[in-house]
Amino acid sequence: MKNKKILILTGGKVSNLSAFSKEAKVLGTDLKIAAFSDLEYDIESAGKGSSIKIGDRNLADFGVIYFRLLGDSTENAAIVADYAKRRGIRIVDRLYEKPEFVKLPLPKGLETMLLYESGVPVPHTMFMTLRRMVTKAPDKIGFPLVVKGTNGKRGRAVWSPGNQSELAQLVKKLKARKLTCERFIVQEFIKASIRIRVFVIGEKAKAAIVRPQRWVNRFSKELPPNRSYKKVPSKYSSMAEKAAKALSIDIAGVDILETKNKKLFVLEVNSAPKWNSIKRDTGFNVEREILKFLINL
Repeated sequence: MKNKKILILTGGKVSNLSAFSKEAKVLGTDLKIAAFSDLEYDIESAGKGSSIKIGDRNLADFGVIYFRLLGDSTENAAIVADYAKRRGIRIVDRLYEKPEFVKLPLPKGLETMLLYESGVPVPHTMFMTLRRMVTKAPDKIGFPLVVKGTNGKRGRAVWSPGNQSELAQLVKKLKARKLTCERFIVQEFIKASIRIRVFVIGEKAKAAIVRPQRWVNRFSKELPPNRSYKKVPSKYSSMAEKAAKALSIDIAGVDILETKNKKLFVLEVNSAPKWNSIKRDTGFNVEREILKFLINL
């Protein structure tokens, strides 16, 4: 029997699994036991590569991953399960490989990784705990940072500390919530004056609106004008369609940043987008087009 490297993950106390370590020594098995909270990843924005780690080990090192106890670590487990499935790593129990396991809407930590793995350009992103955010993110990404709660909705859980002092204040504020299982993604700040929201139905970009980026006043004195597109320019439509397809979302609002030198980055893909502005500014009949899509399925 081939001696596979084994990883056991738990949402509980690692110390409760010490008996596994003893038996691994008897069997001569390469075993690592860790908490789901030890999971973090770092994906670069320019195709430099990605890494998902549990502590000091890459997930790719293991042949089998056993979820001993999930607890409140569903987002972390979804990231691990997706990564393992795509790389042929066996997950125990196999039920974690089923699509029903992943909650909708997709957790932001998993969404960003899926976009990157599909070749969609995203900002340099790190997925981590508050403690690791303070020690690692400033050196790896630099200020200003963009910090997002992975459970946030419609942009409410987004912050952008501009220096170490502001980051420390933010961490103190977030710690006060006492949400021990909440995770965060930390991204580089993209100097883009505009944010494009592309409305996608059935993998086809149908309309788009352009709005000023949230923190545009940091680097520009001029506020860009609002614009709208009933026929979406190809540079936006192709990226939005690719992003929606990567996440298997049929009806989506894809948010794209465009920099001064015309680089594009996908920020997020919303599976339940608001469309009042799209309807008002473009005249696109959203409800009718969604119904036509559903009728033809």
